[in-house]
Amino acid sequence: MRSFGVGDSGVSASATSPASAQVEAHPTDATKFRQQAYGYRRGRYGAGVNDVVRASVIIPALNAAGTIGTQLRALAAQDAAFPWEVVIVDNGSTDGTVKVCRSFGARLPALRIVRCHRRGTSAARNAGAAVAAADLLLFCDADDEVAPDWVGAMVGALDAADAAGGAIESERLNPGRPRHLPRHPDHLPVSAGFLPRAISANLGVRRSAFEDVGGFEERYTYASDDTELCWRLQLAGHRLRYAPEAVVHYRYRDSVRGVLRKAYLLGRARAQLFRDYRASGMPRPRPVGVARRWVMLALATAATPFSSRARWWWLENASASAGLVVGSLRYRVWYL
Repeated sequence: MRSFGVGDSGVSASATSPASAQVEAHPTDATKFRQQAYGYRRGRYGAGVNDVVRASVIIPALNAAGTIGTQLRALAAQDAAFPWEVVIVDNGSTDGTVKVCRSFGARLPALRIVRCHRRGTSAARNAGAAVAAADLLLFCDADDEVAPDWVGAMVGALDAADAAGGAIESERLNPGRPRHLPRHPDHLPVSAGFLPRAISANLGVRRSAFEDVGGFEERYTYASDDTELCWRLQLAGHRLRYAPEAVVHYRYRDSVRGVLRKAYLLGRARAQLFRDYRASGMPRPRPVGVARRWVMLALATAATPFSSRARWWWLENASASAGLVVGSLRYRVWYL
């Protein structure tokens, strides 16, 4: 497990407002760094940052210039009765992501941009959490859109839990999406027959719990990073709850290439999870279920030329199965 802290190398932070000077993220005193990086001054928020700023919204971003403006407009429209901040973690963008973010400096005066040189969403989220000013860490993505009361609802949920996963709304950003394509459930699903999980596109965690378990595991670079964190939190005794009032409008990737890649990576990561959590009770798939899935894939092959629904189901499940095979070989487990 990776240790978590602001002393990690490869992270630098800058403010969009001239009120805060640029600083390097290499101090030994975490509180001092947060004060330097985020303008710890009496009067800026009405009091010291550590006393007032209740929540830090953390957004990892990589070449998100085409979508992050929607998310920042939604955050600028939040109706929260307390000070909070936005920390954007640029993970090596080569497009106009940073420029778009800076354009929101006037509408989001507590907006900060952090550059993370370690690649992967887990590393980016850890970098944002390390420099965040608040004790409540709210994670969302650069290509989605939070509801108008999302910040307040998530903060309210964390008053009664160590971590919370909000509701996922599937229609607003996906007009005309076929009904047979998968959607997120209206609860926190039990993943792999083991424990519930929230998704990192709509996740809140108390800093104390986040640091207790070491933050996101950076070996999970894309898929199942949120599942792994949620499991680790629960196994450490922290409470995870569902927050239906904290809504995020989710943007699906429905291109063939996007579906294939996501399903493959999720399948591969499932084998990784089994390697890491079988000793904690994660079950192996039952042989009858494995056989049924492969038989269904074979039978559905004949229907794919004639049915869009069958074609999408086959593509997704065949890619996931391929990921399971590759993951089993890579992580030296039998998880098909």
